[in-house]
Amino acid sequence: MRRRRWCFALLPLLAACTPSVEDAAEGAETCGDPVSTCVLGNGMSLQTRETPKVLAPIHVTLRDVPVQVNAVRIEAGMSGMSMSPVSIGLRNTAPSEWTGELILPYCSQGRSDWLWTLVTQVGSGERRTHIAIRVPGS
Repeated sequence: MRRRRWCFALLPLLAACTPSVEDAAEGAETCGDPVSTCVLGNGMSLQTRETPKVLAPIHVTLRDVPVQVNAVRIEAGMSGMSMSPVSIGLRNTAPSEWTGELILPYCSQGRSDWLWTLVTQVGSGERRTHIAIRVPGS
């Protein structure tokens, strides 16, 4: 059974509902080795400078980003966990390239199945790309 997050009339400031992490995990792309570069279905490529680990800086680079994109951020969370996602904004560092640094918290349940959501903004709209990434030592 799929869970959904509903928009309520009581929340007038909420412009749109985003899928829950559980829903997003079902359709996520898999990035088995981000150090070697993962080419995403949208044509962009994601790469980390080092193997992702918890409590350590993860330098993330996103390449082949369409020039119309005016903002990029990564949200990291876990399916079935009641934790706020870690969110970082990436900086435009070269034509079609955005970079940033992410630090993931330790998971007290010992899980390593992270879901990173790449959020790209074009004008007033946004596109969300869900990426499943295993992070040892979570």
